[in-house]
Amino acid sequence: MYKRYVIIIEEMGCSSSHQTQQNVNKKPVQPPVPPPPISPPKQHDPGTEAKQDVSKPLEKTQTPGTGPAADDKATKKGRPATEEEKAEFTKFCEEQKQKAKELEDQIRQMMAMLEKTGAGSPSSQALIGNVNMEYPSSSKIVRIFTSSTFTDTKQERNMLMKVAYPKIKEHCRKVGYEFQVVDMRWGIRDEATDDHMTTELCLKELKLCQKLSTGPNFVSLLSHKYGYTPFPRVIEAVDFEKIFDNIEEPNTKDLFQKWFTRDDNSVPPAYILSSVSTHIPDFLSNDKDKQKVAKDQWWEESQEMQEALLETVKKAFDKNKARKYIMSVTETETEEGLKPKGASKHFLWLNRTIEDIEQQESSHALSRFMECLGPEEKVKRARQMLKELKEDKMQKTLDPDKILNYSVNWSLSGGIDPDGSEEHRKYLESLSNGFVEHMTGMIDKSIAEKEKVNDPLIEECIQHIRFCQSKCEGFAGRKETLEQIKSYLTSTSTPNQPFVLHGTSGTGKTSILAMAAKMAGQWMGRQPMVILRFLGTSPESSDLMSLLYSICSQIRRAYKLRAMPRTQEITYQIADFKLLMLKGRPDLKLLLILDSLDQLDHAYNARQMAWLFTKLNPQTKVILSTLPEPVYQCFPALQASITNVQNFVEVPVLEKSDVRTILDNWLQMRKRKLTDKQMQVILKAFDQCPTPLFLKLSFEESTSWTSFHSVEKTILQTTVRSSIEHLFEKLEKLHGKILVSRALAYLTLTRNGASEAELEDILSCDDDVLNDVYMYWTPPMRRLPPLLLVRIRNDLSQYLVERGADGTRVLYWYHRQFTEAAEARYCSNLEQNKLIHGNLADFFNGTWANGKSKPYTTSKGEKGEDDRHVAAQPLKFGKKEYNVRSLSNLPYHRIRAGQQKLLEQQCLANIHFLLCKLEAMPLIVTIDDFTAARECFPDNELIRMIHESLLLSQKGLVTDPGQVVPQLLGRLEENNVTRDFLKQCRAYPKTFIEPTKRLLDRPGGQLVHCIAAHTSDIDMMDMTRDGSLVLTVCQSDKEISLWDIQAGSLKRKVINKGQSTHAVFCNNDRMIACEKDKVVVIEDVYTGKLCFNVALTSKIANTSICVAGKDKSLLLAFNKQSCLIFDLNKEGQLIQTLIHTEKMKFGALCLPYGTNNYVAVLDDDQHFITVLDLETMTFMKKFRGFEKVPTEDGDYDEHEVEALAIHPDETHLAYTTMFTSEIVFADFNGNKLKSIPADDEKSFRSLDFTPDGRHIFVHDGNKLLFFNTASLEEIDVLEHSKDLIAAKTRDMKTVVTVAEDSNLRIWDRTKQKQTVKESEQNNLSQAIPNVGRLLHLPSSRYIFVDGKKSKNDTDKICGVYDIIKEKFVKLRTLAGVDGLKGYTINERKVIFAISRKLYVFNLDTMAVEVTLQGFMDKCRKDVLVTSRNQLIAVTKGQKNLKVYDLSTGKVVCILKAGQKMDIESFVVNKTGTLVCANTDEGPLLLFDIAGQRLLYTIPAKPGYSDFIGFHKLINSDGTRLLFSTDLPLPGLPQGDDVDHLIVWDIQNKKELFRLYDIAYEKKYKAMKSDQSTSVDDVFELDNQRILTTSYDNILRIYDLNTGKLLNRLEGHTTSVKVDLNEKAPYILTYGCFNEEDCVRIWDKNTCAQIATFSLDKSISDVRWSWCGRFIYSITTLGTPEMVRWNIHYGHPYVSDIDFDAIEGTFSTKVDSEPLKIDFPDYKHKVVYEEGDPDTDPEIPSDDDDDDDDDDA
Repeated sequence: MYKRYVIIIEEMGCSSSHQTQQNVNKKPVQPPVPPPPISPPKQHDPGTEAKQDVSKPLEKTQTPGTGPAADDKATKKGRPATEEEKAEFTKFCEEQKQKAKELEDQIRQMMAMLEKTGAGSPSSQALIGNVNMEYPSSSKIVRIFTSSTFTDTKQERNMLMKVAYPKIKEHCRKVGYEFQVVDMRWGIRDEATDDHMTTELCLKELKLCQKLSTGPNFVSLLSHKYGYTPFPRVIEAVDFEKIFDNIEEPNTKDLFQKWFTRDDNSVPPAYILSSVSTHIPDFLSNDKDKQKVAKDQWWEESQEMQEALLETVKKAFDKNKARKYIMSVTETETEEGLKPKGASKHFLWLNRTIEDIEQQESSHALSRFMECLGPEEKVKRARQMLKELKEDKMQKTLDPDKILNYSVNWSLSGGIDPDGSEEHRKYLESLSNGFVEHMTGMIDKSIAEKEKVNDPLIEECIQHIRFCQSKCEGFAGRKETLEQIKSYLTSTSTPNQPFVLHGTSGTGKTSILAMAAKMAGQWMGRQPMVILRFLGTSPESSDLMSLLYSICSQIRRAYKLRAMPRTQEITYQIADFKLLMLKGRPDLKLLLILDSLDQLDHAYNARQMAWLFTKLNPQTKVILSTLPEPVYQCFPALQASITNVQNFVEVPVLEKSDVRTILDNWLQMRKRKLTDKQMQVILKAFDQCPTPLFLKLSFEESTSWTSFHSVEKTILQTTVRSSIEHLFEKLEKLHGKILVSRALAYLTLTRNGASEAELEDILSCDDDVLNDVYMYWTPPMRRLPPLLLVRIRNDLSQYLVERGADGTRVLYWYHRQFTEAAEARYCSNLEQNKLIHGNLADFFNGTWANGKSKPYTTSKGEKGEDDRHVAAQPLKFGKKEYNVRSLSNLPYHRIRAGQQKLLEQQCLANIHFLLCKLEAMPLIVTIDDFTAARECFPDNELIRMIHESLLLSQKGLVTDPGQVVPQLLGRLEENNVTRDFLKQCRAYPKTFIEPTKRLLDRPGGQLVHCIAAHTSDIDMMDMTRDGSLVLTVCQSDKEISLWDIQAGSLKRKVINKGQSTHAVFCNNDRMIACEKDKVVVIEDVYTGKLCFNVALTSKIANTSICVAGKDKSLLLAFNKQSCLIFDLNKEGQLIQTLIHTEKMKFGALCLPYGTNNYVAVLDDDQHFITVLDLETMTFMKKFRGFEKVPTEDGDYDEHEVEALAIHPDETHLAYTTMFTSEIVFADFNGNKLKSIPADDEKSFRSLDFTPDGRHIFVHDGNKLLFFNTASLEEIDVLEHSKDLIAAKTRDMKTVVTVAEDSNLRIWDRTKQKQTVKESEQNNLSQAIPNVGRLLHLPSSRYIFVDGKKSKNDTDKICGVYDIIKEKFVKLRTLAGVDGLKGYTINERKVIFAISRKLYVFNLDTMAVEVTLQGFMDKCRKDVLVTSRNQLIAVTKGQKNLKVYDLSTGKVVCILKAGQKMDIESFVVNKTGTLVCANTDEGPLLLFDIAGQRLLYTIPAKPGYSDFIGFHKLINSDGTRLLFSTDLPLPGLPQGDDVDHLIVWDIQNKKELFRLYDIAYEKKYKAMKSDQSTSVDDVFELDNQRILTTSYDNILRIYDLNTGKLLNRLEGHTTSVKVDLNEKAPYILTYGCFNEEDCVRIWDKNTCAQIATFSLDKSISDVRWSWCGRFIYSITTLGTPEMVRWNIHYGHPYVSDIDFDAIEGTFSTKVDSEPLKIDFPDYKHKVVYEEGDPDTDPEIPSDDDDDDDDDDA
């Protein structure tokens, strides 16, 4: 771009201020309008006269009557120009100067803009999908071409191969690059020389190295030998005939005629050298003697022709042209290696000089190192050409640092002999080390330069553009289809929906879409932004998550929108995609092209197309292609979601005229043509199989046809399959059957393909292949010669595709027909397949890597072992990058190899492997491995148990894959099967926390799956009639999810519909009805396609809906006194509106329940029931569910009906209430038939029948109860770890439940229940069944516990519990004590608050030691115990504070506040000298306890809000006070108050700064999120740092001296509890809501998350032990348990504890008679006590302000 505009400036004469006459004579040209930053520059259109090629000099133009033209005219007439003409000309010049100046300014501005925006750069053009531009390589490959003569560099090449290359390969792998070596001299077998293609392949590979390699691409070992000059395979006819005419010897002419034949199919015509075996068949003989004779014959004849050629070219051509016929292969390669611009940067020459080589006598040994034998002239010529090559081409071109010079002496044994010469051994070591050093340096430098501009998104765009460009080459025809696409792109009709091109495999869909991308700009008037994705051809286009993220990132960057972080939640990615598809940009059209939808991975149900947005904005067009077969799912799903049938176009059969045009184009590109008869052969064959793939296969076959081919050799197959088989057969003959069959078998059986380097390594470990390759030759190292695989790949290049797999690039079949043909030909033997899978598994396991020698037996029976130099396969490369290839492929191939034990050892029972895989890949991938393994090995108990444990641990593993160790330890029972695996888990070298008690459900019981379905509460659930699918709705997440119950996996997730108040299956379970915003949306179950909407009208609010009728085809909406009935078979047509005759009022809580013929429904107060008869469309008489219950005060209670259901036989119904849990069975008129008696201990919340009506099930808290409807007996209970929300079952075998932890549980009732072992019995609950309060005793292994024997007990039990021994050492009953609060004094004393009195309780004697003077305030606000053995409490009137001496129980002083506001709460500093209290809408009060005075107040206003000090803290040294205030943050609107902290200087009485997170607060506002950074609590982390919890569940750490936000500790999803211990190196946190229930520990120094643990059971609290070495907690649901948690490994301060060695403090257990404490019941009265200095007046109250549960 820059160059183009500079040309314009210079040609306008604007580059200088001095204008010449010539400059003036040029016609001014208006500069092209610069394109917008995201649009490509318009391409030059030679057919448009209005456009001008600005790259050429602007032509002079003449203006009639003015300017130079007039002057010329006047001169021709012989008269000078008049003054008027001169003046006019001068004016014209000035105008031109001014215009030129304006043009210059415009262009300068445009250039500045382009430089700023990069609009014309390759990256910006790739971003908008410009397919008409050439782009640089973005491959992460280092690929070097090794050039050398063969005989003299054997030792050097072997050294590099054995020592240097593996080091460089490993170096590249560590930085994420692949290292490949192309050494075409090594291991060439006879088949590879027969067709004379070696040199051509060498040059082709060299160019590929130059194109793909990052950094070095060429290594030369050129020394003293010039090398072999090959005989040309092809000589153009004109040149050949000149050469032939200059040959004088008749015998030589005969040889040329024998070996060369004119081929007029070549363009231009050429003479082709026949393959050696054509005239000397024994050249490929298996008879070694015959083969030697044949080789000698060919050598003799070829040398004679070579000598003649060398002589004649000098006569026939000039020196330069002649040289190309006499150059050695080495010089040809070197010349090509130096040809590109800047080649020196990528070239390395290992220049070895043998100092005394010229002094050696000519011999066969010397001839291997330099030309010395044969005709003198030939030797001189070779040496002269070598000198010219070195001096003129290499030394003059290469930088000095790219030439590594080495000097050695000739060995006595001849040449280079490392075994016999120490000098040579050291030389080779030095060469290898120097090579590695320079190569890695070049690689690192190039990678660093590349990384500066590296952009994964741009690389992805460029890759698909390149693929598109390749598919456009040689394209012809398809006019009708392209016209249909053009019509779609230019159409403005509505609805604007995607366009779908479909056709069977091989019909040319990809090429058509590629051409559409190329033509889009021309068709659409202005170049649109084209997003191209040929699915499956890159890692980012192979699975739905990566694809959508890539597309969204491209659109966001092009639209200049904020980039979104990558998420692992598919629903959010789909939402972003749909938003961008809907959004659009008025000034830019968007074209999205997705080819081969059927290539998408099955993950996230991608092929069901629910993610596709089909309602496009006018500026957006989408073109898709897919196979039509239903097995691939895409096409039926698209048909269901795209209503415009005209948008579906099937790829038609190619027209005959198009076929001929396509063939002509292809032939032209290959510089070939066919005879008329040969062309007819192809056309006739195409008639039998008219597909583009067959045409391509036929064409490729025809490219080998010469004009002299006989008719018998120009025969084609008649089907695609037979053509592929024929191609495979040719490859086997050409390259060897064993090599080809194994190479293609490995390629076909790999999971998703293999890279070329992987295939080379795998084949190098296959001794069947190597024995075949080495039949007549022993290699320097036991590896596959690279050329062999290169040749196979070259012959299949048209049918292989580089695609993405496991984050890297691999080769795989491009067409399914090739996969099927290869499977049938090479993978039909199941036992052989197991062997191949085993070899693949060995490779991905690195079995033969890292220098480990692999044993072998040669074809002659000779045994040995050798290092195969294959790539190592660590689980991780470095610290961050995972070896996804190994993690993905190793278990896959071990399973298919039937290697059960190795599968256990290396994968599924290897904790290192499991953790890496879980961290690197989605959880479902690991679970799929286990599913496949269990199908293959159904009797493997260990794999079964680990699998079931993982299924139960899904929530924890989604939270943190690192939980795999503690989750498995917590679920697997130790036995002979699991012992070794559990030992391996405990020895895992990473920090984890492990509870000593069983807090997790174990596998083997009735619970089969525990799936983290949503992140918040599940509000409702429905199940299909066959029980195969379940629907869950989470309003908080705005999600509706569809689950496959048998697989236990997500089928589909829909976002932004979860705010529905109701969602159910309907219309024979083929549809889902979702109520939202007074509209019921009816959509297809599987595709998510909108079927229709049912509007409930704006007048209806608080509506309840249900489905009923045959096949659930009726939708009923109940509101007020009416019922609206809609027919879902008639697209939701309203067919009936019913009014209840008794004016029964319906609403949101009427809980309708529908069957085929009836609907039962409650009134809105849930007291009355009525049944609607759908046949007669009439309501039956309403009846009361439960009779009114009189109360003592003469009033009565009414019990609401909590749930109801109609029996499947439709003769009666059942209903229940949560108050008594009676289940009543009644007929439709309300006549009670029978009931399950009331039970005050239960509280039923739901009710339903099984489909056979034999059972009814209800849920009570965390239990699901099943009753027999005949006997009314309870027959079973499923106990959960959390309270239930809903349950469904269709067969009483499989039960699905959802609870308050947002998990979806799937149960199998046919399995045995788990029983709790005696060792797991709970000592805590045995003594205190209903635990109330837990007090941490400082510096002690004990805790204080109080509680009751039962909920209604009037006595308290308290005790001292030994955390280590897990038992009580002290217990005592407090008779008559119901409500009690407790506070810790020290490790032996606690404070009791009973009624309004305070007592010091001695834990040694388990008796009251001191009764404190006076009374508490009537609200019994919390008190604080200080380190000075004092207690601070609020005075009775709540206006002041009082200080107690705990030794005497007397009030030491009253801290007078001097104000009228009630004190709400207060805090004390660590030393117990300062106390800060906040008041109700008033000031903060700061007291000096030692001085017994008020220091000062901090007023709420002005400056702070009324609500200050709700959260507060005084730091340890008493210099800083932190208190909260709810004020707007800087830069946020007024009214958006955020609770944040003020840091106050206590001594200087001033605010220092505020602590808040403005960045996240702004982010939440921008996202319109209800999240907030408001402070929830504050802690002192150390004397420098403050820790806060916030409403957004993020912990923040601030610098107390500067106010700087230091760290955000993110991960919790619910409210966070924190515990700190000075001795502990970690911060302990607990996400305490049911949706999370996760314990986490964080490093205090680095703030990194160290370990997490997600619970199945909730805990009330989690605390550090006194020593900071372990933690403990109490479970809350069901029977409470005290649980100790051990911390394993991971920190120098943390090690295993010898608990038995710790001595106890309380040695004697006391279990005395119940203690009677006499306390006055003065809750509601004004109280006085003689001598009490607390005279603060209190206001009398009859109300109990303390209505909270003291035992909570």
